[in-house]
Amino acid sequence: MKPEVLLKAFVRYKSEDGFVELVASTVNEVYSQALRIIQGPPHLVEETVLRVYWELARKAPRLAEDIELCTWLRERTCNTAVRILHQQDRFVDRTVLKREKAGTPVPSEIVAAPPGLATRVSQGILLNRACRKSISLLPRVSWPAWIRPMHIGAGAVCVLGLLLVWNIPFHRRNPIVLSPELQMTPASYGQLANPEDGGFALPPSQTPKLSTEVSRNQQ
Repeated sequence: MKPEVLLKAFVRYKSEDGFVELVASTVNEVYSQALRIIQGPPHLVEETVLRVYWELARKAPRLAEDIELCTWLRERTCNTAVRILHQQDRFVDRTVLKREKAGTPVPSEIVAAPPGLATRVSQGILLNRACRKSISLLPRVSWPAWIRPMHIGAGAVCVLGLLLVWNIPFHRRNPIVLSPELQMTPASYGQLANPEDGGFALPPSQTPKLSTEVSRNQQ
């Protein structure tokens, strides 16, 4: 059966068997093309094949009905293989890439994919889609319109600023400057000497000096 017919069956009727048959009928061409472009470890070639078919399953509902699937797979395989080579810091043979983008390879250049690759690819993609579909069926929480990410971020910044200000010691927020020219009175000295009333406790080294100035002012 033509790949385009299998793709329509997968999109319209959610036919998983159609998608499995689609992968099995085209995996040799995709694998051979990825192998010629990658020219490296087999696991990178299989990763390319998996990404190509995963993108096909994800974009299948939005593809045109008159699409030529072999051409689409060839273009996606080239782009995906180049992307993987860049991620792995590997060399891209531009001559081979240009030839692969130009047209359909000769039948003698088609290499059979490893046994079980088509099954692993199709089952992995279908299982992933089933998990995503089950998650999407969960009830969604409806938030009020005024709760938006920007509002949450602004609120978090305000709360963080309040916490930082609250953690600053009192004597740093309201400093009391003690200088030799400061004239202390008994009332002010009493307020400083009683921290319970909101005052500031003086260091022991400054207490005799201030007591002497207070007695001198009383005289």
